[in-house]
Amino acid sequence: MSTLVIESDFTVAWKVVQVRVGRGFVESVRGPEEGLQYLSYRWPVTSGTCYDEARLKCLRALQKRFPCEAARDAFILAAQEARMLAS
Repeated sequence: MSTLVIESDFTVAWKVVQVRVGRGFVESVRGPEEGLQYLSYRWPVTSGTCYDEARLKCLRALQKRFPCEAARDAFILAAQEARMLAS
């Protein structure tokens, strides 16, 4: 008897948040994984209460230990703190 293995990619997503890095184009962030990538590698300010909370909450949302929409809210606050939230 053979074993059937089904691979699946489950993506954790939220309603799109638009940010602007520097004077660049508006970019869309679609979930906590992308949010964590932005916070880790593209964020101009790497400290602050909102920044730290957003990193932690995005990581926990990816681990399915925190609600995705609450992580989105934390990401938006961090974007506002860094003056990156696009209108």
